Amino acid sequence: MTGSRCAPGVAVMLFVLAPTAVAQTQGVHTPAVGSAERTAIVRTLHDGDDSPQSRFTFRQFRVFSAGPRAIAYVRGAGPVGDFQALLRRDGQAPWRKIWGESDGGSNSCATGAQHYAWALRLIGTYMAAPDALFPGITAQTNRLKRMAERDPELQCVGDLDGGPD
Repeated sequence: MTGSRCAPGVAVMLFVLAPTAVAQTQGVHTPAVGSAERTAIVRTLHDGDDSPQSRFTFRQFRVFSAGPRAIAYVRGAGPVGDFQALLRRDGQAPWRKIWGESDGGSNSCATGAQHYAWALRLIGTYMAAPDALFPGITAQTNRLKRMAERDPELQCVGDLDGGPD
C-alpha cells in the first residue's frame, strides 16, 4: 500500500488514543498569581522563610491534577541561585517538595540520570505527558544516561534533593 493511508487498526488506535494525549497536555495549567494554589506551592518552596530577601522569580510554573492528586513543576531563581523542583499534593494534604535540582555543588551524571529517571517515572504515574509538565525532562534524562555510560564519574548536575533513595 502506498500513500498516506494507514491500516484500519492503526487508524482506530490513533482515534482511541488521541483524546488521552490531548487530555494529558490540556490538564497542565499555570496557577494565577495570587491564587490559593500558587500561594500554597510558593509557601512550600519558601519552607517558612517569608523574608523579602527570599523572593523567587519563576520561569516556569506548571501544575497537573489527577483526581485528588496533583503534581507541580517550578523552575526559577531565588536568593541562592537557579532551581527547579517537583512538588506533590495528595488529597487535602499540603504540598510537599519531593524532587529538586539547584545551583551549587555537583553530582555525577550517573546520579543525575537516576534522579531524572525517577522524576520521569513519577510524572507518568499521574498520566500526565512528562514534557508538558516538565519541559525537556525526557531529553535531559536520556542525555544524562548517555553521559553516564561514557564517564560515570563525570560531574554534570548541580545539587540534587528528594527523588530516589
